[in-house]
Amino acid sequence: MLKRIIPSLLLRGGRLVKGVAYADHRDAGRPDTTARAHNAQGADELLLLDVDAGRERREPDYASITSVARACFMPLTVGGGIHTLEIAQRCMNAGADKICLTTTALDDPGLIGRLAHVFGTQAIVIGLDVITTCAGRRLYDHRSAQAINGIAWDEWLKRAVGEGAGEVRLMAVDREGGRGGLDTALFAEASALVDVPIILEGGAGSLDQVAAAMKAGADAIALGTMLVFSDNNIFKVKSFLKNAGLEMRL
Repeated sequence: MLKRIIPSLLLRGGRLVKGVAYADHRDAGRPDTTARAHNAQGADELLLLDVDAGRERREPDYASITSVARACFMPLTVGGGIHTLEIAQRCMNAGADKICLTTTALDDPGLIGRLAHVFGTQAIVIGLDVITTCAGRRLYDHRSAQAINGIAWDEWLKRAVGEGAGEVRLMAVDREGGRGGLDTALFAEASALVDVPIILEGGAGSLDQVAAAMKAGADAIALGTMLVFSDNNIFKVKSFLKNAGLEMRL
């Protein structure tokens, strides 16, 4: 199976932002021009998440979704504020190919199955935000900026896939934006529990770290900070990985 590199774009107020551990966001450019650049450089897919939609209890930024979809010719996954079938359909109409559900699925687990029934399991990505502390691994709610009590992350992962999610975006929140390396141990724990593709995200800071995570078994790596605040681009990343012996689509 070909490995995938997926730029992870965080949307706020019509602009892209990037931060550390879901905080201290800085401006990272225009969504459409960034998507166009990633498309030209050979990104395999694109992930666009409206970071404030859920907390502000509003629908996603459809105008930005449309502008990004028009700028790229790769699969586009959209997330943030999607809590009904109607909103998911509007995202699809705006150009999304897949829907990513994170906290809205925790609020309403049945939403996963309802969307999978209409769009197919291959179009439903479950976002799993996991924070690791001295107390262990726990689910994280970005709306309250707190760990979630009452449901174990691994049990939620199995339930979400059982409800109909066909793919997982696995974010190591404590590593996000830190560039200290991807959490391959977390990936190993997750992949032992479910038999669907897993996109690993959080902590990538160097080409060697990305290669190590893929050699450890990651199906796909989502990159944010590494593409925004360094001299790396998709073509450079994929060329390095191919030279490292990994099967990449260039």
